[in-house]
Amino acid sequence: MVRIAWLTVQRMPVFSAGSTGSPLLRFFVRIDGARDSRSFGTGTAIETRNRFSVALSFMSATPILITGATGYIGSRLLRDLIGRFGDGVRCRVALREASDASFLKGLPVEIVRADLHDPIAVGEAIRGMETVFHCAGMIAFTKSFRLRLHDTNVLGTRHVVDACLEHGVRRMVMTSSIAAVGSDTVDGRVPESNEHSAFAEWQRHNVYMESKHLAELECRRGVAEGLDVVTVNPGVVIGRNPEPGMPGSSSNEVMRLIYEGRQPFCPEGSTGFVDVRDVSDALLAAWQKGQPAERYIIVGENLSFRELFSRIAALPGSRTRKPVMVKGLAGAVAGAGGELFSLLTGRPSFVSTESIRQASRLARFSNRRSVQELGISYRPFDETLRSAVAL
Repeated sequence: MVRIAWLTVQRMPVFSAGSTGSPLLRFFVRIDGARDSRSFGTGTAIETRNRFSVALSFMSATPILITGATGYIGSRLLRDLIGRFGDGVRCRVALREASDASFLKGLPVEIVRADLHDPIAVGEAIRGMETVFHCAGMIAFTKSFRLRLHDTNVLGTRHVVDACLEHGVRRMVMTSSIAAVGSDTVDGRVPESNEHSAFAEWQRHNVYMESKHLAELECRRGVAEGLDVVTVNPGVVIGRNPEPGMPGSSSNEVMRLIYEGRQPFCPEGSTGFVDVRDVSDALLAAWQKGQPAERYIIVGENLSFRELFSRIAALPGSRTRKPVMVKGLAGAVAGAGGELFSLLTGRPSFVSTESIRQASRLARFSNRRSVQELGISYRPFDETLRSAVAL
């Protein structure tokens, strides 16, 4: 007669995202004619002698690291990972010492302190991970921030790529930007940019665009060395996270100022916009379905800035003023003012000589590939605008 002779229930010090605090249990069962057996409960070890064993274990949760989890996009992604996958994922977040992690309180995540500028700390954070979502980065447009942009966006990405290669990460999902996607005028017209559009010479003069382009080159270098990388290129990301205490976005504040009639200045150009929830959806889809070594443009709607003013003006309760077009001398003065502000205060500015020039250019981006390959269904833009202005 065969009966359970040895059964050891081990508590493993592994907590999975979305769990209630109980550790995963691994059961090791030994079966054979035994001299003794007893009833048992959680944490009880029953031991007798046997001649062979069968090991039964629960499938472990997928270990995932997120950089930039206290940022606007990274925090949305973290919430969605936990909400959708629960015990199927075990989330770790890499934060700088100075990062405010208060909104993470109560969430089933492991927090490690690692600055992107420290390759050793980055390596320790990535050790043991199967997937890495690289969402950390810096946004600035003034020339005084060129070196800091390079250190964070380019060298920081280099350190993440190197650590992923060293520790055998199965897939890295890179959060880039349409700023790294080629956009240029051809024969007097503006073609729709896609994932294969070449980075243009004029874009190299924009310090933010250049940093995101070089960061993607680091990812391509990683691919050449054997790393599976999928890149996501969101447009201008807007929309508020509904959960209290979540990080915000300066883009939402601009939308609110336009809605309240306190920001009448309008550039002449156009660009692509996208809901932060759609960006999170795209990151998760890129992880699960994205093609290795490929990039996906994530844009819900292409609009001129004049059209943006009109759409905001149509919202209930809007006090949007008639747009004052920023061009010529006015644009040059505004750009110079942003450069001076950043130089004197040491703070990043979204207004600079090159950002004014960028916002004055017409640009359109195709989301066809993200729809066809990732299955993204973009939210209606008016719904996103209502969220952005907190209606």
